[in-house]
Amino acid sequence: MPAAFIPLLALLLKLLIVRIIIATGLTFVSYVGYAVALTKFKEYVVDAFSSMPSDILNLLLIGGFGQGLGYLFGAFSFYVGMAALNKLTFVMPR
Repeated sequence: MPAAFIPLLALLLKLLIVRIIIATGLTFVSYVGYAVALTKFKEYVVDAFSSMPSDILNLLLIGGFGQGLGYLFGAFSFYVGMAALNKLTFVMPR
């Protein structure tokens, strides 16, 4: 009787391993895509800052605009990390 469960167990284990490999690959690809997009957005912001007059840029930075941008980039990075984690969690059903 237990010998009949071995092929079933092997099939289920094989499907689980394939799902884990696919989920991990999708997670890494999407995370790298988000990281490239975030880097490109940071470059656009730096270019916009460098084209501003220095007096206006200093006033913005005194007002905390730089910290606000830091919070914005941090929130986007957190979102990317959580999205990557959610792609990995679909492997194991709840």
